[in-house]
Order: sequence, then structure tokens, then C-alpha cells
Amino acid sequence: MEIKTLEGISKKEILNVFNDSFADYFIPFKLTEEQLASKMLADKTDLSVSVGVFENEKLIAFILHGFDTINNQKVIYNGGTGVIPKKRGFGLTKQMYFFILPILIEKGISKLMLEVIIENIQAIKSYEKSGYKINRNLLCYKGEVVITNTNSTIKIEKLQDYNWELMESFGDIQPTWQNSKNVINKLIYNNVSLGAYFENQLVGYIIYNPTNKRIQQIAVKKGFRQKKIASTLVLELINTFGNTISIINVDKSSKPINAFLHSIGLKTNLEQLEMELDLD
Repeated sequence: MEIKTLEGISKKEILNVFNDSFADYFIPFKLTEEQLASKMLADKTDLSVSVGVFENEKLIAFILHGFDTINNQKVIYNGGTGVIPKKRGFGLTKQMYFFILPILIEKGISKLMLEVIIENIQAIKSYEKSGYKINRNLLCYKGEVVITNTNSTIKIEKLQDYNWELMESFGDIQPTWQNSKNVINKLIYNNVSLGAYFENQLVGYIIYNPTNKRIQQIAVKKGFRQKKIASTLVLELINTFGNTISIINVDKSSKPINAFLHSIGLKTNLEQLEMELDLD
């Protein structure tokens, strides 16, 4: 048995083990090679800091790590940990961490982040034993959107670029890794980005990934809320892409956005914990 980074390992090999590992998960799912590539792009996956266990040169377990610099800190995001069913119970995840943590520390990584389903008590306890601490609760939504009222004074236009200094002032919460501005910047040509304008002033925006039918960010400027601006943005989307939409990892503590998502017909289908491990 050999533990090493996933640098040079094909997406096809990773995909086979990924799907095998998650076939019996709390919410079983299976990805295509295209979907895995999209996920790895969105997670900013770096195979040189990801790790796998190999038996007879065949991958049997993995941790996919994304890398980014946030607030001048080097941060690693766990985009998925998997072990094929017949190799569970041998402590492979712990062994992968023993292997990769010294490498991450040597590279100056300050923090590790991940999300875990709240019902996955065994995993949560395991992460806590490794030093991870719960940062916040996150809600995931999916459903068929119904919009009944919009704002006719608002003009919707495509965003040609992102004025993050302005747009970040609209929000109340810090987006999670997959919805962060650094990820969105990388996906600018894949996503659909719309701005809501009142008298030529940007007062709201929505960023949507048509590949997975998922909203990555939506926000309305303070002082312009409760005026159906968010509903107008969402209606523009569903007129083109259909009314089945999802949004993941919304901060549970933000009452306005959660109330809005419920009001347009989306339902909570998953709750997760965001956990962090400080290496400093």
C-alpha cells in the first residue's frame, strides 16, 4: 500500500473511485467525468496537494484538496474524502492526513476547511479529534421556483465584469468556498451573471451556473430590499433556464436570504457544518 499525492493521476481514475466511494453515502450520487471536472474547477482542486492511497498501483482512497489565498492566508479546502467500501475501517483517512499535513505545513498553509453533512456524526467526531472546529451551520436548497411578483422599475442586464468592492457591500454573510469570488472569477465565462439596475445604479445581482443549475451568489443592496428585486432577478433566470434551481451552503444565521429562498418555493434538502482546522 502506498500513499502519495494525486499529481499526474487522471480524472477518469479519480472519478471511478469517487463514484464507488459515494454510492452508499447519506445522499448517494454519481458524477460524470464532465461533472467531476466542473466540480474540481469550482473547488479550485490542486492535485499536487491532494492525496490518495494506492494498492497494487490502483487508487482506493482519496482526499481532493482545493487551494486558494484568502485574506493573505494560504487555505486548503477539502472538496471530498472517499474510501471505496471494501477498504473502510482500516484508518486510511487518518493515514492520508498523516502524510499530507507535513507537506501542507511546509508549503505555509494556514488553514484547512471542509463541509460535512450534519447527520454524519461519525465523520464530525473524527474531524473534531483531528483538531477541526465547527465554524457555522449551512443550508442547501433545491426545488421548483414560483415567482408571483416582480419590480417593473428594475432593469436587468448582463454583468460584463464584477465590481467586487461594490457587490460585496450588498451581502450580509461571507460566501462559502464554492461560492466565493475567487471561484466565481475563475468561472466567469461558464456562469450567467445578471445585474439589477435602478436609474442606472446597480442595486442587486445574481450569479448562476447553468451546468449544475445552481445559484452561486445573489444579493441586493441595503436600502433596496423588500422591493422584489431578487425575485425579478430570479424570474429572468428561470425564463431562460427553467424553474428547477438549487443553491448550496447558505449561512443558516442569515434570516433574510433563507426567508427569501423559502418564499420562492425552494426547500431545504441538506444541512451541513463548515469546519476549520488552523495550522498556524
